[in-house]
Amino acid sequence: MTDFKPASPPRWSLLVLAGLLIFDVWLRAHTFGPTLRDRFGLDLWPVSGAEAEPLDCDEAAYAYIGRRIDQGAVMYRDLTENKPPGGYWLYATALAIGGSHELTVRMMPIPIILATIMLVWWLGLRLRGPGAACLAAFLYAVVSTDPYLYGNGANFEHAINLFAIASVAALIAAIDRGSRRLLFASGVCLGIACLFKQIVVLHGPLFAIGLLCQARPFRDRVKDVITLAVGFVLIWGLAALILVLQGAGTSAYEDIFQYGRALATDTPAEPNAPPFWMRWVTGNADPSGHLPPPFGKTDYLVWWGAGSWPFWLAGIPSVMALGIVRTSTMARRLIAAWTISAWIQVALPGLFWQHYYLLPLPGLAVAVAVHLADSVSRMMAGGVRAVLWAAWVLLLSLALVWTVRIQVRDYLMTPPEMLTVKFKGGGQWVVLRDLGRDLATRSTLWTDTPQLYIWGWQSPLFFYSGLDGTSRHFFVDNLLKAYANSDHPLIRPRIDRIMRDLHAHPPALIFVGYPPFPALQSFLRERYLPSHLVGNEMQGYPLWVERAKYRAFETFQTPARPR
Repeated sequence: MTDFKPASPPRWSLLVLAGLLIFDVWLRAHTFGPTLRDRFGLDLWPVSGAEAEPLDCDEAAYAYIGRRIDQGAVMYRDLTENKPPGGYWLYATALAIGGSHELTVRMMPIPIILATIMLVWWLGLRLRGPGAACLAAFLYAVVSTDPYLYGNGANFEHAINLFAIASVAALIAAIDRGSRRLLFASGVCLGIACLFKQIVVLHGPLFAIGLLCQARPFRDRVKDVITLAVGFVLIWGLAALILVLQGAGTSAYEDIFQYGRALATDTPAEPNAPPFWMRWVTGNADPSGHLPPPFGKTDYLVWWGAGSWPFWLAGIPSVMALGIVRTSTMARRLIAAWTISAWIQVALPGLFWQHYYLLPLPGLAVAVAVHLADSVSRMMAGGVRAVLWAAWVLLLSLALVWTVRIQVRDYLMTPPEMLTVKFKGGGQWVVLRDLGRDLATRSTLWTDTPQLYIWGWQSPLFFYSGLDGTSRHFFVDNLLKAYANSDHPLIRPRIDRIMRDLHAHPPALIFVGYPPFPALQSFLRERYLPSHLVGNEMQGYPLWVERAKYRAFETFQTPARPR
């Protein structure tokens, strides 16, 4: 099939796009609908509930970093994380504008996703026409909100998708027009996407191969690749310059390149984890090694594809049709290759968290919409194969309708607070939100603002309590947890730094979400007492309070919060 290159899109398609943008705002706002209802009296969703969905550990960690940056902290120098700085700067900007509130975090992705929808629409228009454009935009609006993929949240994958799909859109436009300015813009967009996660750089060689395969003089093709690379290097050079000027250059290199690589290569798999290739499809297993339905029986977690599996099944032949059919075009092959590259990026970290599977969605939405439009055209052309094409169109359409049905049932018809309970690991985020608010109230017991240290992943306590951490190492990932008692060359300095920070500035509160390493255990026994506010005799008491305030803390009467 040939590409569609209209001089200007039909007016009706622009009106449909505008309607889809409004629809997406409404759809995503279901997650925080109770907040809008309580503040503004707006109750526009079929199911509401008591409260908005709470932040999970990633969202809360990024929001905590953003708040600290807004207070003057420098990323990597004062706070440590293994990703490039783009996402943390994004959170800091959002919180500087909207304040350190749950609603700010929930609303932050909306303009990013709206921009992505417009780019997906443009790509559908460019490859097949206005019908495919509107269908692609609708599909992306629906599947990018999938709670099974944490799509209704504020993970970095949304920002990655915006700039990664913008880079391939600019590349296609550059090839169409012979414009090196657009090639430079493509490199800039790819560089920005990589500022959120390093693995996105995998798109770079793909783009270079596409440019080198053009029917142009070799020297011009090389210049095109150099132009693309210059845009990429410019962004990373500016980011590096900012970090160096802030005095964080060395620590940024250690966190992003050394520790980030070790997190992917040195983190041991769980004892009963299935093979790598299997987890790529099934996602992670529970601690006993049981996979989620439909691959196994466990209530510990859900399968990442449970909310959109018909769409993914439709995407496989759609990507193949764009990529390997003899009559395909350069633009179509670029979209197919981009989607496969994004699918590989899901697996590269070796962690298989659900939100990683958001990465291929823009390309899949375009591929499915374009392939369905192509199939309808072949069906309408008649001939002996028209019946076969009609059956194929029916199958693709049923897959998309079934995906929408699942999303209506499991997202729109689920109270926001229950989304996290059903699809994101149980009720721990609800419990941590309540506990964090309780800690914020009890913090008035201290004359000076108390500090909190967490040995674990319970970062929502930082966000909802408003308390700052004692150490730059405020979040315990699987690598740090696994080697805390060893002499791993990257972990031992971190453990030593944590203990130096704790001795220099003993926090008022310590939360141990993981079993403490020996030095931390001794520190707790010497200076703290376990609170009975959370935990029990069987599982232990994870919250420890400094001895001087223990009695007042335990007897404090927290006012009941209206729900």
